[in-house]
Amino acid sequence: MKNIPILFLLVSLLSSCSDMYELQEKYEGEIVYPGQFDTIVGHIGYERVEIDLMKAGRVPASQVKLGKSKQTVIEYDDQVITIDSLASWVNITGLTSAKLYRFKVYTTDEFKNQSVPREIALIPFTSSDLEALAVSSPSIQKSPTAVVIDWPNGISSVLMNYCSLSFEYTDKDGVVRSGERSEEPRFFAGNVEPGQTVEISMKYHVVPLVSNEPILDTVIIGDVLAVSMPSGSTGFSPAEKAVLEANGVTTFTADGVSDIEKLVFPVHASSLQDVFYFANLKELDLTGGDLFSLPVLSYSGNGVSDQVGGGDFVPFMRKAGDMASANTQALKDLLESGMLKKVRYYPNSMGLDELLLPYVESGTVELVQLPGEVPVPDKFRLNGLVQDNDWETDITYPATDAPDGAGSGNVYKTVLKAKNASFVFALPKEYEFNIREYPYLKMKVYAPEKSILPGSYAPYQKIWPRYMNYLWSFSQNSSFGQQYWTPGLITVGDDDLQKWTELTIDMSAALGRHNRVIVLNIGGEPSLTWDPPADIVYYFADIRFSSER
Repeated sequence: MKNIPILFLLVSLLSSCSDMYELQEKYEGEIVYPGQFDTIVGHIGYERVEIDLMKAGRVPASQVKLGKSKQTVIEYDDQVITIDSLASWVNITGLTSAKLYRFKVYTTDEFKNQSVPREIALIPFTSSDLEALAVSSPSIQKSPTAVVIDWPNGISSVLMNYCSLSFEYTDKDGVVRSGERSEEPRFFAGNVEPGQTVEISMKYHVVPLVSNEPILDTVIIGDVLAVSMPSGSTGFSPAEKAVLEANGVTTFTADGVSDIEKLVFPVHASSLQDVFYFANLKELDLTGGDLFSLPVLSYSGNGVSDQVGGGDFVPFMRKAGDMASANTQALKDLLESGMLKKVRYYPNSMGLDELLLPYVESGTVELVQLPGEVPVPDKFRLNGLVQDNDWETDITYPATDAPDGAGSGNVYKTVLKAKNASFVFALPKEYEFNIREYPYLKMKVYAPEKSILPGSYAPYQKIWPRYMNYLWSFSQNSSFGQQYWTPGLITVGDDDLQKWTELTIDMSAALGRHNRVIVLNIGGEPSLTWDPPADIVYYFADIRFSSER
C-alpha cells in the first residue's frame, strides 16, 4: 500500500512533461526579429537625402540600443547599403535621377535576421531641377566707367532663398577683379572701358525651396551678364548740382569730370550719389572745407525780422537727420573697391559713422579731431519776438558793462522786457545739435540781487532751458516734427546771486531727438502783469557746448 502514492506522483509528472512539450511544439520554427527603428522621416538635398530613424533625434551609434540588432541596412532600387552600426540617421548620396526613390531601412542581428523595415519614398533635388531655376534680372545703373548691379527687391523668391553671390570681371587695365556679397545682393564694377561691353561672371549661392520648404543644401547658379557701357560724352543728372558746381564742375559728363580727383561736400549735403560718375576720384572731403558756408535761415513775425546761420561750420552741429542709406551707396562702392583713397569726416555729423568705421584704422578715413568745447557764436542768436511779444528781451552783445570775472568776454546783457522774456538760439533748418559728441551745454550766469526779485517776481530767480526742433510758429523749418524737451527749471541759489555762476545742462536726454533750437526762458512764464519795480537784468557769458561735464 505504501507504493501507491509514489506511483501516482510519477504518473502526474510524466503527464505534465508531455503537456509542456506539446506547448513548445506550437512555437518551434518561429523567428525572433531584431529591434526595429521607431520612426522614419526624410529630408531632401541636392542629389541626396537624409533619413532620420529615431524619435530621440540624431544621437551617436554607441547610444542606440535595439535589442540584439547590430547593423543598419538601406535598400533602394537595386542598391543595398550596410552600415556596421546602428545609425540614428543616414545620408544617402549619388541620387542623380529626378525620380521617386523608395527606401527601406531595417536592422539585422549577428545571424542576419532582419527587423521589421521602415519605408519612405522621396524625390531628391537634382541637376535637372537646378537647370530650371533662374534668378530675376537685376537693376543696372551705369556711368561710362562703372556699373552697379542690384536687386532692389532681393533675389529670394518662392523658389529659392538667397545666401550670397560672387562676381568677377576684367577691368580696362586687364586686372581681374572679384568680390562676394552676402547680406545684400548688390555690387559695383569700376574702371571699365567707356563705350565697350563688360562681361561679368556671377555665381548665385541659393537654397532651393520644394513645397515651400528649403532643401538641405546650397546650390550654385552660374550666369554671365554682358553690360554695354555708355560713352564718355554721355551726360548725367546730378543730385547735388550746386555742390558739384562749387567744386568746379561745368560739364556733367564722364569726360567733363574725368580730371577731378577731389570733391568737397558740405555736412548738410543730401546725397553722395554723384561720386559714382567721377572715375578718377581719389579724395572726398565731407567737412565742407573752405568751399561752403552755412545756410542762412530767415524769420519774420510780430513786426520784426531776423536771421541765423551763415559763415563757417561749427563742430557742435550735425546734419539734421542721417543721410538716407540709398544716397550713400556710391560712397560705399568706391570704398569697397579701393578706388577712393581718402575721406575726411566729422564724427557723428552725417550718420555715416558705421559705413566709414571699417576704413578708419587703415587711414583711408580720417575722423577730424573735435575740440573739447565749442563756443556758441552770436550768429545763431534769434530775436524771440518773432515767436511771441511776451518773449521780448533787450539784449546787448558784447555787453559793455559786464561784471568782472566773465571769462572770455563773450558776454550778453539781457534786460527782461516782458513776462516770458527769452533768450533764443537757433540753427539753420539743415542742421541740429550733435548731442552724441557734445552732450553738455555750459554757460556762466550773473543774476540780479535778491531785492530786484520781490514777491510775485521771485520766479525770475529761475532759468528754464527748453530744447525743440522748431519754434512753434515756424513748423516749416523741419520735416521731423516737434521734438520738445526740457530738463526743468533751474534755480539760481541765493548764495549765487550777483556773482558769476557756472551752469551745466546735461543734454544727453535729447540724444535721438531732432533738436535745433534752444530757448532760455527766465522765470518759467509765471502768470502776472509785467510791471517790475526795477529792470531785471541777467548776464550770460561763455555759452558753449562741451564733450565733458
